[in-house]
Amino acid sequence: YAYIIKDLREAIDALPLKSAYESKDLGRATKGAAQALLSKVYLYNQNWNEAYTLAKEVINSGQYGLESKYEVLWRASSENGTESIFEFQARGEAIAHGVQQYSEVQGARGVTGWGWGFNTPSQNLLNAFNAEQDNIRRDATIIFRGETLWDGRVVGTGVENPMYNEKAYSSANAGAGDGDKNVRYLRLGEVYLILAEAANEMGNTAEATTALNTIRTRVKLPNTTATNQTDLRKAIWKERRLELAFEH
Repeated sequence: YAYIIKDLREAIDALPLKSAYESKDLGRATKGAAQALLSKVYLYNQNWNEAYTLAKEVINSGQYGLESKYEVLWRASSENGTESIFEFQARGEAIAHGVQQYSEVQGARGVTGWGWGFNTPSQNLLNAFNAEQDNIRRDATIIFRGETLWDGRVVGTGVENPMYNEKAYSSANAGAGDGDKNVRYLRLGEVYLILAEAANEMGNTAEATTALNTIRTRVKLPNTTATNQTDLRKAIWKERRLELAFEH
């Protein structure tokens, strides 16, 4: 961890802001990407103050914003978009081995499917979405047997499992081995939740609550009812699960 922190500190000093890149270089590592990743490193090490400070810098940098619609975050239209802090680039002039098999192995498996059926959602996860009445994130995260997807693709009833990972779905090439879909690794939504958790552990309940509610408001959920540090900690952990399901 000491080496990781040193590496990221040097990257923060050396890298440009996202807005400083020309369009041809969009997708390269940025100062904000290094800050966000280091914030996450500090969170995992329970260094709350450093995690909070870096998350705050990313949010206040003016380089990023939350997508207004959660469900578009994994579509081609939002690649390297306003919420993107770092994502693995998959699309070149010719689609070939960009991110090999990422969509293919997670695609729906069976007669009416297009993939191998790996990494399937659990009933426990579905229950968690339903208990929260979190329909927007549920339907953006899970492909259901028999449904018609946002782009008109019919999943059909001939797939083997009742659920699949929609965040890995590629509309352009479905289950082709050569992937054209950028893999979102860090985005602003997670940084808000890092800020919320770090602030709560520092005793700043008000700011933690505001950050948490910012994420809930986007998906049309009511504000959290948690009012103390212990309950808010559990609420933030639950929010991470629902917001970030299948994001590595």
